[in-house]
Amino acid sequence: MKKIVKVNPYYEPRMWGGSKRLMEEFHYVTNVAPLGEVYNIVALKNHADCFIPEMNCTLSELYENKPDWFHCETNELPIRVNILDPSDDLSIQIHPDDDFARKYNGGRGKPEAWVILDTIEQGTIEFGHYAKTKEEFITWSRNHEWDKLLRYLKVVKDGFINIPSGTLHAIGTGVLTYNISRNADCTLRLYDYDRIDPSTNQKRPIQIEEVYENVNIPDKLIEFQMFPSVDELGIQVTRYWDEPGLYTLMRLQVKEAGQFLHPNFCFLTCVKGRGTINGICIEQGETILVPHDFGWLQLEGEMDIFLASYRNKEKTYE
Repeated sequence: MKKIVKVNPYYEPRMWGGSKRLMEEFHYVTNVAPLGEVYNIVALKNHADCFIPEMNCTLSELYENKPDWFHCETNELPIRVNILDPSDDLSIQIHPDDDFARKYNGGRGKPEAWVILDTIEQGTIEFGHYAKTKEEFITWSRNHEWDKLLRYLKVVKDGFINIPSGTLHAIGTGVLTYNISRNADCTLRLYDYDRIDPSTNQKRPIQIEEVYENVNIPDKLIEFQMFPSVDELGIQVTRYWDEPGLYTLMRLQVKEAGQFLHPNFCFLTCVKGRGTINGICIEQGETILVPHDFGWLQLEGEMDIFLASYRNKEKTYE
C-alpha cells in the first residue's frame, strides 16, 4: 500500500562548511563535520543514499522495490535535493552534459537550480564569465586574471536561478540555498583558491582541461528571477520549473490550512515552520515522500515547503 514516509537526510563533510545554522535552525543532528551541505534527497547506490526508516531501506532500494510509488522512466531516481549554508566560498566549477559525464565517470550531467532562502547582506554567487572566446577564457584562467573572467551576482533573497550544464558557478559565503538537480555527481573544478583540504593536507583536485572542453562560451549571462505566488485552496503556490525529463519545482506556503493535489511522486521539504501533511508531522529541515498518484494532500500549520518532483519525457500510462 502506498503511504507517505519520512526521508532521513544524508550528510557529507565539506571543507567550506562549519555554519551552525543547519544544526540550530534546521535541527540536523550529525557527527559529520564540518557541516555545510545536507542531502535531503539523494539516491546514489553504494555512495550517497538517504535512508527511509519506516521502510527499513535506502531511497535507491525503495526506488527499485516500489516502482509504482514513482512511475518513472529512469533506471535511477531522477532528482536530488540539498540545502547548503557555506561558511566559505565554494570552488568555481561546472557540471558537464550527459554525453561527457557518461564517458568521464559513467554518470550523468547535472543541470540544477537554486532558490535563495537567506543571505548575509553582502552575499554573492559566482555565476558565468565574461570571456568572449575560448582563447580568452583559457588565457585569463591560466593567468589567474579572475577579476576579468569571473562574473559575480549580488544575491536576491527568494530569487531563483537556473544553472544549465556548462555554466560556471559557485555559491558564496553565508548564502543559504535550496538546490534541486538531477540525481548525479559529476563536478569539474576550475579554481579552488589554492586551499588546503585539512582531511588530506593537500589541494583539492581541479579539472582545468575538462572545464575548457565543457564550459559555455560565450556565457548565457543568466540572472536571478522572481516568480509570483498564487493562492490555491489556502496555499500560496510558486511554480519555478516544470520540464519533462529534468525536474519540477514548486513552493507551497501555508499560513493555517490548505489542500494541494500533485499527480506525480514528490518530495516535500520544510524550510521554515512546522505543521502536518495528511496528519504526519513535519518541521523545518524534514522531508517526506508522497508516492505517485497518492491523491489530495491536507496541509495544516504555518509552513514554507518546497516540492520537488519529476515528469516523464514520454507518457507511460493511460
